[in-house]
Amino acid sequence: MTTRLEALSNPFKNFLRLPRGWDIRFSPRFIAYTPTYDIEIETGNYRLETAATMNDLLEVFEMRHQIFLEDTGAATEESDGYDVDEFDSICDHIIIRSKETNKIVGTYRVISSHYSDSFYSQTEFDLEQFLNTSGPKLELGRACIHHGHRNGAVIDLLWRGIGEYIKLTGSQYLFGCSSLKITDPMEAKAVMGYLGEDDKLEDCFSIRPIGKFDMDLENVHQGKMDASDIKGLIPPLLRSYFTAGAKVYGEPALDVDFKCIDFLTILDVNNLTSGYKRRYFKGL
Repeated sequence: MTTRLEALSNPFKNFLRLPRGWDIRFSPRFIAYTPTYDIEIETGNYRLETAATMNDLLEVFEMRHQIFLEDTGAATEESDGYDVDEFDSICDHIIIRSKETNKIVGTYRVISSHYSDSFYSQTEFDLEQFLNTSGPKLELGRACIHHGHRNGAVIDLLWRGIGEYIKLTGSQYLFGCSSLKITDPMEAKAVMGYLGEDDKLEDCFSIRPIGKFDMDLENVHQGKMDASDIKGLIPPLLRSYFTAGAKVYGEPALDVDFKCIDFLTILDVNNLTSGYKRRYFKGL
């Protein structure tokens, strides 16, 4: 609590406090921000579009902070209530708004290899072989759905947005980090075992976590977990990737800041399941 003496000794303290989010609003990276593509898809309860204004971006960063940091207890005072990194100004942000409240309830960020040779996944994994493979690539990241809207309708709409981006960019590969809310190495090894038995784990492209993200699971014993418990750890969005034909590659990365492990997930559009191709990727 600030005492009267402290207040008198610094009478301008409150006046010098800058408005929340000022550094984003006045950053050259975001002042000049425009999406590469403008898309819009509408359903009965939701509207999908690309973020185009500063208010759109701030609302995205605020929701991501709440879901990724506040809800996990990883938030810090320095974040100022926003989750932002260096990739947020070089991507398009897919957003979903509730038509009832006009609030953003879902978001996805996409980075196309047509416009960038740097990707968030490279901060956690060695992707050299994969990125040198021919074919346009689209990184999906920071997937976030608000509590109360984690339903099939929102995931379905996100996939429709992804389908539009694949058509617009002609991408052959979708890739990105898929998070599980665990950090224990034995549990991570158990999940790997489960994915391997379910034919969802690949080891090509020599993809491995790097630096501080390396869990070094080689000598870790696989935890004893029921298959139903492991399946419960896999979030709905990752399950939908598997249903579409995606697989995870190599060992997971440990993300201490977000209190989770990340699997590198890749979907070759040529290997799309017939149901997803028919529903979301017509014409490919």
